[in-house]
Amino acid sequence: MQGRLVKNSVWNSFGVLTFFGCQWLITIFVVRLSDDYTNAGNLALAMNITNFFTTIALYNIRFFQVSDIKEEYKDSEYIVARAMTCIASLVLCAGFVFIADFSAMQRSIIICYMIFRALDAFLDVLYGIDQKNWRMDYTGISQSSRGVLMLVSFIVFLQFFGLLEAVIAMAVTTLLFGLLFDVSKTRKLAQNAGYKMKQVYALLKRCFPLMIVIMISVVIITFSRYSIARIFDEESLGAYASVTAPTLIVQIAVFSLFAPLTNLFAESVKEKNKTKFIKIFMLTSAVIVLFTFVFVVLSEFFGEWGLNLLFGESIIPYAYLLSGAAIVVGLTTSMWFMNLVFTTIRDIKGLLICNLIGVAVCFATTDFFLNRYELAGANYVMIISQAIALLCLTARLFWFINKKPLFKE
Repeated sequence: MQGRLVKNSVWNSFGVLTFFGCQWLITIFVVRLSDDYTNAGNLALAMNITNFFTTIALYNIRFFQVSDIKEEYKDSEYIVARAMTCIASLVLCAGFVFIADFSAMQRSIIICYMIFRALDAFLDVLYGIDQKNWRMDYTGISQSSRGVLMLVSFIVFLQFFGLLEAVIAMAVTTLLFGLLFDVSKTRKLAQNAGYKMKQVYALLKRCFPLMIVIMISVVIITFSRYSIARIFDEESLGAYASVTAPTLIVQIAVFSLFAPLTNLFAESVKEKNKTKFIKIFMLTSAVIVLFTFVFVVLSEFFGEWGLNLLFGESIIPYAYLLSGAAIVVGLTTSMWFMNLVFTTIRDIKGLLICNLIGVAVCFATTDFFLNRYELAGANYVMIISQAIALLCLTARLFWFINKKPLFKE
């Protein structure tokens, strides 16, 4: 068991780190290959707007799918449900961008980037099948290969055409690779072919609160960053996004190590082993705290040098944002981890309520902090909102596992 966990963690981390590393490099090349920060701002705007609608596409089913140890739903029913949510996310995103006050170019970039995100979200349900079968080597190969292809196509089309064409190229490479590799590999692992729409609708209904949870958690970050463009301008958002982009890669890399823990948490619940459950939880939490501390220290001492190396001297006036962003990384990783844990124990109500508290704090404080502290205010909003939500989640978790019959015979 330990060997499988290590192997899957390594493969998953390699794939996720490569994929999001390539996405990070895209945020660097969009600055390097452009005359100003306008392209960076438009790309950051597309990324942040589509973050919200991607939560609809993903529907937060992945942890539920992997922890479905009783096999209440077939693999094919998870696939059909994900196809439906991806289509819904595209329709809703398109409707939003034509209602909101965006330019024609911004609308086109956002919609095309959403197509890319929806395709990526569909592949995620195939990764869930891989993970449940302890074959995350497929996931690692897929994500690393797609990341490289995505980066190369983006650079080529941005250099010779423009940002819109570069985003379209990302979507096309994702579609082609998914068809040629992921579908053929996962087909060999998928069980229980055939599906019932009644079961698909039941799955969507059951996971709807989970979708609301992940949407709420994304809102804290998305609303804080969107407010930078709302209160200041797209160039300010581009600068902020450029500084904080490296932190996203670290965040994704760390959490990818923990993703296979879903299998272990599910097994401890199945075995009614409370001691094992708490041990895994405490050890993982300690690792996240240690990682956050180290990342903040490194950001403080080497952040300005690293940003100057990546983006050039024009980014140095914004380097002060990096330490706060490092704290946000640790808190966001903890929020993701709590999502995994609460989904495994099926305490959706507690997860939803605690996340609602965090987003309420975000809405109430964003304008104050941005107007008072300018770009650093976005970091303060995310830190305070997520810290309060995490305190509530921790209290709820220990109450739940002690009071509910989760580990009782």
